[in-house]
Amino acid sequence: MQFPLSDRTSLLHLSHVHRGGGKAERPDNTLETFRWCWENGSALECDCRRTKDGVGIMLHDETLRRTARGIPDALADRPVSTELDWAEIKDVDVGSYLSPDFAHHRIPRIEDVFAAMRGHPKWLCFVDEKGAGPGYIADRAREAGVLEQVYYSGPSVAKALEWVDAVPGGKTMLWIGTWPVPKPEHTDAADIARFEAHYEKVMGEVRAANFRGISVVSLHSYYNPTAAEPFVPRASVLKALVDEFHAHGIPVCSIPFAGGDSEEAYFKLFDLGFDGFSSDYPSVMFSVIHKLSQRHATAD
Repeated sequence: MQFPLSDRTSLLHLSHVHRGGGKAERPDNTLETFRWCWENGSALECDCRRTKDGVGIMLHDETLRRTARGIPDALADRPVSTELDWAEIKDVDVGSYLSPDFAHHRIPRIEDVFAAMRGHPKWLCFVDEKGAGPGYIADRAREAGVLEQVYYSGPSVAKALEWVDAVPGGKTMLWIGTWPVPKPEHTDAADIARFEAHYEKVMGEVRAANFRGISVVSLHSYYNPTAAEPFVPRASVLKALVDEFHAHGIPVCSIPFAGGDSEEAYFKLFDLGFDGFSSDYPSVMFSVIHKLSQRHATAD
């Protein structure tokens, strides 16, 4: 791709909400939440698995225990992919776990999500495959006419290469991060070194593949404005990674797992060269996207 250096806001629609709903703002992995993301100028990250009878659904967990309400415990604890058919779960409330206002939310089929994207080329879906199978996801996207808008997502360079080799025209998002999270004060040098060593390990795999198979990257970051070095990995390391991906025409987002509840973290990331974001705090990120877009419009 020709990298849009002249317009720093042209790729903000690559920004995406973790699980579609973030930590606690909207139910994750529902069509209503996905529409909310798209209509606010953001993409979304979602999770795709299949029911026992082979229906592709957007659901993060293997069971319904965390998100479902109004069902027996025995049903909530049964693995969806091996023990439950679509008919048994299609009417389950998966929104009330956050608020009664979301009691109408249901688990969406992959076909329904992709159908909603048709005709909206900037409505993107970053699919974290949870056993649905890459071929199955690609076939559903192709049938819906939205293959260009669907990104196979995960932490594996090898899986990204498999996807682009198996799916002509397929796109990927590679995310790079590790756990456990660093100490909030960012003062542990060993902790910072551990994070940066992991990023360098993955970059070794990316370079060995000559950056092939990667359409978009999302880097995990942690932000504490009161620390001597506010970012983990360090800002200089993040900037170097962004520059390296940009040199290969690859846009880069970042999810501030710490500090993401503050607009400041996203503006700082944008200043480091990031093209978009990911977030557990959707409304904060939506506000930043809007302000950055307005800033560009005013500059014109």
